[in-house]
Amino acid sequence: MFNLTKRNETQEAAPIAPALDVFENDKEFVLFADVPGVPQGAAEITLNQERLVVEAKGNVRKYRRELIVPPSVDPEKISAALQAGVLKVVLPKRAPYQPRQIPVSAAS
Repeated sequence: MFNLTKRNETQEAAPIAPALDVFENDKEFVLFADVPGVPQGAAEITLNQERLVVEAKGNVRKYRRELIVPPSVDPEKISAALQAGVLKVVLPKRAPYQPRQIPVSAAS
C-alpha cells in the first residue's frame, strides 16, 4: 500500500539557514550567525563579487546562508571567528563611507 523507504545513511539533509543578527555602526557591519554544534574549523565564509556565503557543518546539521554585501564594505578586511556555536563576521566599511568630523574654523 505505502511505499515506505528508509533514509539512506549517506544522504545528507539540505542545509538550513542559520538565525542571523546584523548590526551596523559607523565603521563596520557585524553579523552573528547561530550555528550550534559546529566545531572549530567547520565553518567557511566566501565572498564572491557582492555575495557573502556562510557555510558550516556540525554533527547533526549543515548550515548555509547567502547575503548581498553593500559596496561600502572593504572586502580585504573581512574577518570571522567561531565561538560556542556563534559565528561572528566583521565587515569593515571603506574609509570614504565612514563618517568623519569636519573642523570648523573662524571666518576671516
